[in-house]
Formats: sequence, C-alpha cells, structure tokens
Amino acid sequence: MYVKKPIKEYLDDLAAKKPAPGGGSAAALSGAIGVSLMSMVANYTVGNPKYKSVEKAAADILIRVSKAKIEFERLVDADIAAYDKLSKALSQLPKGSPALEDYFKEAAGVPFEICRISADCLKLCEALAKIGNKDLVTDTATAAILLAGAFFSAKYNVYINLKYIKDMDYIGRIHKVLAPLEESIPKLKEDIIEKCEDVIGK
Repeated sequence: MYVKKPIKEYLDDLAAKKPAPGGGSAAALSGAIGVSLMSMVANYTVGNPKYKSVEKAAADILIRVSKAKIEFERLVDADIAAYDKLSKALSQLPKGSPALEDYFKEAAGVPFEICRISADCLKLCEALAKIGNKDLVTDTATAAILLAGAFFSAKYNVYINLKYIKDMDYIGRIHKVLAPLEESIPKLKEDIIEKCEDVIGK
C-alpha cells in the first residue's frame, strides 16, 4: 500500500514506465492533500479566541474533512488495485467477454468515489473560506484548486471506463451525478478563490 510508504516511492513509480499508479490514484492523492490543508486551516480556527463565534462550525468541518482524508488515502491504493484486476482480466478473458463488464465498473467506481468526495469537500471548503482563520487563506485557496483538480482528473478516469460498459442504466446513474457537478464545480472553485483573494487584498 502506497499510503504507508514514503511519498518519494509513490512519485517515482508514478513517473516510471509502469501502468499504475496513474491518473486516478493521483487524483485521490490530490484530494487527500486538499482536505489535509482544510484540516490545517480548521485546526488553526478551532480554539482561537478570534474565531470563537464560528468554532462549532469549524469543528464540524474538521471532523468531516478528517473522514474524507481517510477515504482519499484508501482510494489512492484502491484505484491501483482496480486497475490491476482489470488488466489481469483483459489478459485472461476473451475480448468482448460479458464478464469484463464488472471489472470496468469497478475501475470506474473508484474515480467516481473520488469525484463525489471531492465535490462534497469543495462545498465544505466554501464554508471554510467564509469562517476559517484568515492567516491561512492561501491554504484554503490551494485546497479548493486541488479538490477541483481531483474532481476533474477523476472524472476522466470514470469516462474512459464507461466507454467499455454496455449497462446503460449504470451509465445513466453515473452521468446523473457527474453532469451537474461538472457545471457547478468550476464556479464554486472560483467563488472560493474570489473570497480568498478578497482577504489577501485587505
């Protein structure tokens, strides 16, 4: 499991001529870094007398992004595992075999989770931009950029697998969730950055 190993090993393998880790795993890592920054901002808000009025809200954000961090860490390795299983299935099963569908669904399901969690955390980041410790405003902005990047990076890894799935109900359910998020996330990210820039400019 890469999460238990030095970051250099992960980055070296990501850069190497290896099929995994790849973009989906990297998206999960970006999300993990984003929520870690949010946790730092929340930690510097909770217990600070200047932010006493928003302490409860900041503490709630801290709890939620701490859980998201655990999920992102899991997905860093889950994406690699799903790809490995798909790769083995492709080498062992006949081309076009219906049995491959489940492997493609699993490979799509991991980045789909990354998309969903990234979107949820980006909404929390918007709240944090309003109430979080202003001394760490650049960290909040960076978190928003990383989470939006994680969403869109993972989205492409969902779609590349959907290409090989024939279950139209499954495809429809995925698109029903992702399509509105594709529309809303760029604006949400820009709104967060604008709030942060307002603080930086003061």
